[in-house]
Amino acid sequence: MSPGLSLTEQYINEIRSRGLTASDLLPPDRLPAIVESFYGQRALARPVFFAEAEHARLVRDLSTMHAALTSLPDLLFGGDLGAFATAVGLTERQVGFVVRTQSGAPVTRFARADMYADATGFKLLEYNVGSTIGMIEAGLLNDALLAHPVLAGFAAEHRLGSVDMVAECLASMRQECGLAPDSQPVIAMCDWPDQFPVNEAPLRLCTDMHRDSYGLTSIPTHLGRLEYRDGGVWDEGHRIDVVYRMFMLQQATGPEANELIDPLLAAAERGEVEIFTPLGCQVFGSKAALAMLSDEAHRHRFDAETLAALDRILPWTRVCRPGTVTLESGERVELLDHALAQRAELILKPALLHSGSGVLPGWEADPADWAQRVEAAMDGGWILQRRVRPVPQLVPAPDGELTDYTINLGVFSMPSGPDGYGGMALRVAPVTANITVLSINADKSVLLGCAMHQLPDTPVIPTASLG
Repeated sequence: MSPGLSLTEQYINEIRSRGLTASDLLPPDRLPAIVESFYGQRALARPVFFAEAEHARLVRDLSTMHAALTSLPDLLFGGDLGAFATAVGLTERQVGFVVRTQSGAPVTRFARADMYADATGFKLLEYNVGSTIGMIEAGLLNDALLAHPVLAGFAAEHRLGSVDMVAECLASMRQECGLAPDSQPVIAMCDWPDQFPVNEAPLRLCTDMHRDSYGLTSIPTHLGRLEYRDGGVWDEGHRIDVVYRMFMLQQATGPEANELIDPLLAAAERGEVEIFTPLGCQVFGSKAALAMLSDEAHRHRFDAETLAALDRILPWTRVCRPGTVTLESGERVELLDHALAQRAELILKPALLHSGSGVLPGWEADPADWAQRVEAAMDGGWILQRRVRPVPQLVPAPDGELTDYTINLGVFSMPSGPDGYGGMALRVAPVTANITVLSINADKSVLLGCAMHQLPDTPVIPTASLG
């Protein structure tokens, strides 16, 4: 052990001294079939490491942020969930679904925070809430990587561990649906009809895993296939106990949305089926809600501990509307003027879309195009966020060369997990690819990765960000 070196530096030194390549550390035949089905041969050949204290504070900060975020309807709108949903940019139809499915219900703790680590710590880019968050299969990479003796020995020496993300997901589903921990519900993994053909093959591999590793019956399906009869919800001859919702509130915009969704909601209201998670929980995933947390005008509503956590992890974020805003310095400026003058330090994002859709980094935009896009966005459906400059990490390339990669951390919260932590999924790409928004579905150079953290009662090794 080298006490002055971070976990990452020690591991990089180990694999460098042995001349190990990416294919040595994670051979193609060891890649989990589900990962390959979703993403092809795109997997990171080493975990990202977290020291104990660093990991614990990150988990606490995200838990604190979640509590602040879900308190916004009460704090700012007198408990009017519909008014909050309207304020964060939802359509009238979507607001109706939010009020119908989320009013009076506890907000799920099932979420994924997408983050970069810059020179000062972890910074939140967006927050995804509910069962649609995806990338849970990244946890399978930990076991695949630990099959190599070098990582296995390193993990044992430093008491590094990880979360069985699939197991915690299923446990969280039982917990939030009010089922016994040892229950064996029949699960419908339910997608939107036009998305189902894309996902059916990997979902059937998930079905095999649920059966073989967890003793559960799950059925890949979509809303158009569900049958409502005999006092229950049915698919493929099975009566469904839990609908694991894979379709999103963002898809519930056209007139067909009510035709597809209403029968399921009615069945749930009659007590014939449970839905994991409520459709309306996604209102808390709007980036406009993060802007409310970031807004100077609301700081007096939170205690010192909450403010400290928000200041650590949340970049300056504002909803695009005409008028003045407060900067980090306390200076008041016109938002549009500030956006035009500080183009290279800001990124424009739609409040509700996901996977990088519609995002425009100011530092990559032509000034005239930036001005046009920002001016058009001043209707409240967009946010401006301060640029985060991620610190790259060294990763072994296929030829063994250590290469700088940009790493997006997807930090999961799951109610059944230890301290509410549910594991981590990474999206990574070479710095030389110059990709600002790491979308694993949109760019084939983006890889999937996993993470390990120090378990309690181990000596804390001095670290930089990300271990």
